[in-house]
Amino acid sequence: MFVVVSVILALLACTRSQIATDDPKESWAVSRGSVDGAPLIVRKNRGALAVAKSREAYPYRVMIAIGINRVDENGFPIAEASNDLHQFEDKVGAALKNTDSVIAVVLTVPRMRQLVFYTAQPDTVDGVLEKMKQQESTLHWGYEVAHDPGWSLYR
Repeated sequence: MFVVVSVILALLACTRSQIATDDPKESWAVSRGSVDGAPLIVRKNRGALAVAKSREAYPYRVMIAIGINRVDENGFPIAEASNDLHQFEDKVGAALKNTDSVIAVVLTVPRMRQLVFYTAQPDTVDGVLEKMKQQESTLHWGYEVAHDPGWSLYR
């Protein structure tokens, strides 16, 4: 529950400093802000709803929280840790590619990154992520799948 609350607060706090990226395959906006004085960075996939067609078509939220151990003085990942996180994000994206899922938000707060997907196939996603958890990983991570037809974490 703490993870969900922190994401909601972070998304509400990040309404300034929009920076658009130029990647033609994905449409991302980056926001910076703070929650309770702690800095945060939110990456929002502006194209997520276009992929999903509608919020109702992908009514389940999949939240993956990844602990970050190698950090700078602000608690954000150092370059090597960022590379590991990006590789993990790509691995998760590839694993969920055929599960009617879309990544909506990526939140980075001190010592943690959270990936938020929405899906039409919660049981399939759960099975895929459980299988990933059983494979060797250098990252400490966990996930939860919850019914969220209104996409409460995608604002």
